[in-house]
Amino acid sequence: MRIVVDALLYHPKSAGIGRYIESLLSAYIAKYQAADRLEILALPGQTIAGAQMLYPSRSLQTSRSRLLYEQGVLPSWLSRRTYDVVHFPDYQLPIVRRVRHSVITVHDLVAFKYPQMFPKSQSLVKRELMSRSVKMADGIIVPSKATARDLQDILRVPPEKIAVIPHGVRPASCGRASQRRERPYFLAVGTIEPRKNFEGVIQAFAQFVHETRLAGEVELVVVGKKGWLYQPVLDAPARWHVKNAVSLLEYVPEDLLRSLYQHSLALVYPSFYEGFGLPVLEAMAYGTPVIASDRGALAEVCANAALIVDPTDIDQLAQSMMKIWQDPQLRKSLSQRGRQRAQQYTWDRTVDLTREVYSQVSTF
Repeated sequence: MRIVVDALLYHPKSAGIGRYIESLLSAYIAKYQAADRLEILALPGQTIAGAQMLYPSRSLQTSRSRLLYEQGVLPSWLSRRTYDVVHFPDYQLPIVRRVRHSVITVHDLVAFKYPQMFPKSQSLVKRELMSRSVKMADGIIVPSKATARDLQDILRVPPEKIAVIPHGVRPASCGRASQRRERPYFLAVGTIEPRKNFEGVIQAFAQFVHETRLAGEVELVVVGKKGWLYQPVLDAPARWHVKNAVSLLEYVPEDLLRSLYQHSLALVYPSFYEGFGLPVLEAMAYGTPVIASDRGALAEVCANAALIVDPTDIDQLAQSMMKIWQDPQLRKSLSQRGRQRAQQYTWDRTVDLTREVYSQVSTF
């Protein structure tokens, strides 16, 4: 098959969808390079080994310019190309003109379920584009049963149009031992935006520290670039009197992130909503205990391999941190169960199932 992929969101420092794009395409090329031809549309300078890279003729440095290109230029560009399937890995495809043999990946429906967690204009655009894209796409990939249910319930998408294909997780590899921190720490990972509930994490961490009188002995490390509506998170450490115990690292290189996973007490991930939640599997792959939310797909992904909490219950979240701190047997059990759970999610399986969708859509 000849496959075109819109990877304009991809960047080596990407989080979330960018990591999905890079992981999926790298695994696909490794397995199917001899059988299929991948043509990847990306920003100038970006490369993925083994793929034919295609670059726009104009600068697309802002979200608005990328959106205008995808909606105004891309349909005509695709109409002049020969391909079997085109994949849009970020929920939206051109809606002004129908694109043949199209697949989209819908990661979540947070813009519909929690519109207040975005700037108003961004929320409106996301809802309009997704509503129309899911109707026009020939096939839809989602990473979880939870997202599939949301698509059916909220946007009335027929179940036969949806393929549930979980993400994979890369096999654990050793980070550099020199990256150990001086104090034990809890870890939180994700773009700094309201949905991730970092304010709640910091408040619960402060409660845990104050109740156990551990000030100066334990810290919270938050890894994630600034997204939107992030100022309350930046202000939270001072507000809850743990400013010297909270480190906000923004983007970190891959080897440092691996090391942070390896050596942390636990990943704390009480998001208000996730369509999948890749960081919980990344942590589990390293044997790191996980505290996760019961919302969206997280309980589905974690199963019995994590402490599951109500993300609005600060007391429960603080108590979970205390359990991790005080109970080495619990840490050992969660570590073992987490490794076993992570082994069930491989990019090899993800690309096999994705290729099945490509094959089906190529015949439409």
